[in-house]
Amino acid sequence: MELTHEDIEKHIEQICSRTKLIDIGSGTFLLKQPTTIISIKSRRVHDVEYKKAIDDGLLSHTEMKTLIEGRNLISTDEKNKLSSLKSKLEAQKILLGKTTFVKANQDRIKKVMIELEYQIREIEYKEKSKFNMTAETRAEESKILYLCWSCVYDFYTDKLYWESYEDFEHEDKLVLRQRLVSEFISFYSGILTKIVREIARSNLWRIRYVTSLKTSDPLFGIPTAEYSNDMLNLAYWSHYYQNLYEMMPEDQPPQDIIEDDVALDAYMEAYYKERHNEVAVRKSKKRSGTGKLAAFDQQEVIVTRSNELYEDIEYDTPREAQAIKDRTLIKKKASHQNRAGQLPTKLPRR
Repeated sequence: MELTHEDIEKHIEQICSRTKLIDIGSGTFLLKQPTTIISIKSRRVHDVEYKKAIDDGLLSHTEMKTLIEGRNLISTDEKNKLSSLKSKLEAQKILLGKTTFVKANQDRIKKVMIELEYQIREIEYKEKSKFNMTAETRAEESKILYLCWSCVYDFYTDKLYWESYEDFEHEDKLVLRQRLVSEFISFYSGILTKIVREIARSNLWRIRYVTSLKTSDPLFGIPTAEYSNDMLNLAYWSHYYQNLYEMMPEDQPPQDIIEDDVALDAYMEAYYKERHNEVAVRKSKKRSGTGKLAAFDQQEVIVTRSNELYEDIEYDTPREAQAIKDRTLIKKKASHQNRAGQLPTKLPRR
């Protein structure tokens, strides 16, 4: 997916303003992200509805899971196949991380990964669909309906579209209400991560992010406690890509890899795994007590006397310096032997 300059600008405006403008039929509506107080109230609605659902005889999520396992609704063969598919998917991710410069191979591997993910979702859906009849699902639906009522505004008056929750429940325009609920769920869930990642690495956003870092200005102009899901997501990926651009040139992935989410994730997973192994090897050497550190075991370094490792490093003596030192010792030794072997030519006077 490649967003245009205008698309990125619209998404940034939506994220920063915590609002979204939508048109349904002849009406224009403004969706707003819930405030902290509204979120607390919606959680209360969830808890009350959950208790009521349990009293009505609905199973909890845990009880439904036990029932599924007890009745073997997911067969052993399906479980084994699911485990095998996940192992194959992990192997393909590792392979993709090692395929950096051959575009054709990357495309082939990604096609295999898409097919494996589809098969995994197909098996997992069989189990997840059973949880639609749990008490948690009913409670979550009530919470979403309350949030929708609290966050849908009339565009022209900037007031709640439904004055009370009772008005929302008794809305006779069922198609309109269903459309608004659907639009709100999409808005509340947040912008797709793949879109947020593209925004995070765009020049239009990066200039704002870097400026915020250097000037210590709030990124979105509000406290972090009030960040929406989209704000948190964009802040996370902005930090992620900033770290990439600050990596050493020999470690930094190529630009075409950075712009490919799947390839980049595989590349970074392989990179961190390699670094983790290197750290483990160094720790193992340190614990084994093999002696002092060699200054040039891994790479050339310069350690001054003020460094805490200075006394622990065993420095190699250059061959030229050692040869000069050996010649000096030989001369001194020969001179000492000559003086010891000479007899005095005159007797001392008495």
